[in-house]
Amino acid sequence: MFCISINHKNTPADVRESFAFSTKGQRQFTERLKAAVGGCVVLSTCNRMEIYFTDKCEPCGPVITGKMSSGEASGGRGGLLEQVEMLLANDRDVPVSLIRRYSMNYEGFQCMLHLCRVACGMDSMVLGEVEIIHQVKSAYLVAKKLGACDGELNIAFQGALAAAKAVATESDTTRLPVSVGTLSAREAVNFTRNGGIENTCRDVRSDVVSSSQVESVDAEKANTGHILVVGATGKIGSIVVKDIADLAPDIEITGTSRSHHSADSIFDRHQQIRIEDYSRRYELAAWADVIISATSSPHYTFVRDELAEAVKMQPKRRLLLDLAMPKDIDPSVSEVDGCVLRDIDYIRTLSRENNENRAKTITEMEPWLISQVDEIMKNIAFSRFNREHGDVMAKLKTIDGAKLVYKLKGQLEYEAFEKMLDSIVTAGCEN
Repeated sequence: MFCISINHKNTPADVRESFAFSTKGQRQFTERLKAAVGGCVVLSTCNRMEIYFTDKCEPCGPVITGKMSSGEASGGRGGLLEQVEMLLANDRDVPVSLIRRYSMNYEGFQCMLHLCRVACGMDSMVLGEVEIIHQVKSAYLVAKKLGACDGELNIAFQGALAAAKAVATESDTTRLPVSVGTLSAREAVNFTRNGGIENTCRDVRSDVVSSSQVESVDAEKANTGHILVVGATGKIGSIVVKDIADLAPDIEITGTSRSHHSADSIFDRHQQIRIEDYSRRYELAAWADVIISATSSPHYTFVRDELAEAVKMQPKRRLLLDLAMPKDIDPSVSEVDGCVLRDIDYIRTLSRENNENRAKTITEMEPWLISQVDEIMKNIAFSRFNREHGDVMAKLKTIDGAKLVYKLKGQLEYEAFEKMLDSIVTAGCEN
């Protein structure tokens, strides 16, 4: 199993934007890719684009463990990596050199470990976030529905999701769920409560206001503010809206949606939330202190000239948070007087406190996760052996155990043979 990963760790948002897939694009690329590989799953979120794939003719034998560089992509397995890179470059209309500059490539055990770390929220921009579990599961189910998953990927993703579920229910890392949405909600409340003089007006490297500070503000003394969320019924947008409502009952929230019926069912318990049609977004922007955009639209939700015209009669500082990938808001909007524009990478600065608190717990979990990966890899190896050598498995049922051990003595080196004998003793004691 292999992985090509382009993620937040070493790839800026404007580059990640080139590799972001819409739901339709994800399906179309999966259909094209599956003809060239044994199986494939395409994961696309605001912070990463990853392709997990297998060879059509994976040999049964020792699994190479390690991270491959793009420079190793020549011949054999490297040839397959190179082929997938070319398919991705053609689909995204980018030079393959851009992929090789930013991608992190994994193989074998390290690939499985990376997948588990991703699914468990241990590789996220916001450590311990739980939304990634649903995103990984969704990517897997899409590939499975398209017939793109082979046996190895089925075992791999089912194992990774099982590990993620265990982390989500038993670990301290997700006891207080934090995500891009919740951190964005806190930042929006900070800005609104402080009258536009807040973290985003300072250097992005400076400390941010913590959640405890937000919650300690006396609601009676706070000025009522106005927040607009475009894409309020989407996955991220709905999280943002609900979190703002819970953090600040005094703040008025307007969400835009193309379907009022679905919005009403999502926000029916929150009296402070009203839903308007998406077409009114510029009119509503003039009223808002904070504008958050989190849609899957292929076009900008806000462009400079239209926004400048809409807000000129109500001049004030406004925070615009663009949580979409590809971007929702035209970058030149930052040139509009009073507008402070931040994209998804700004969340990295907001997540600093959260990540520092959870880093130790995640480090302590690493041995457990490696043991889970080891078990998954053994399941993959056994499944592959059973599939490719069913006749041998049938014959093993008729061979005397002692005779088999004696034959293996002539095939294995000393250390491997001794480990096998120890395993036989352990297994025998358990039975």
